[in-house]
Amino acid sequence: MVSVLLVDDGTAALGSLALLVAAHGHLVNMAINGMDVLRRVRTNRPDVVVADCEMPVMDGVDLTREMQADPELARVPVVLLLAGAGRRRVRVFAVLRKPFAPTKLLELIKRIDRRNPKLLAALGRGRATR
Repeated sequence: MVSVLLVDDGTAALGSLALLVAAHGHLVNMAINGMDVLRRVRTNRPDVVVADCEMPVMDGVDLTREMQADPELARVPVVLLLAGAGRRRVRVFAVLRKPFAPTKLLELIKRIDRRNPKLLAALGRGRATR
């Protein structure tokens, strides 16, 4: 079981993703913007953050940068969900372009295991998105 923090300001999309991920046996928490995530991850660190890029208050790219600036949070893998062409660069564990097949997200979540030393190595060589 992987602890997943889903972040999206679109409540319908957020709810659908949460149901899908939970139905596959993972623990799901939800947030609606990047500031909300930063508050949550400092007290209850998830195994992975899955964040939409386009959100009010703090978008997915700024959220990722804030997490990477904190040595403790930098270890949490981030999967970014992009609706269009990205504009700014940031290193992440993975990028999914919308619309994406739900199985793609589930495959990524399956790969996340903090006890796996290969994950820590992969975080240092994550993909960059524009």
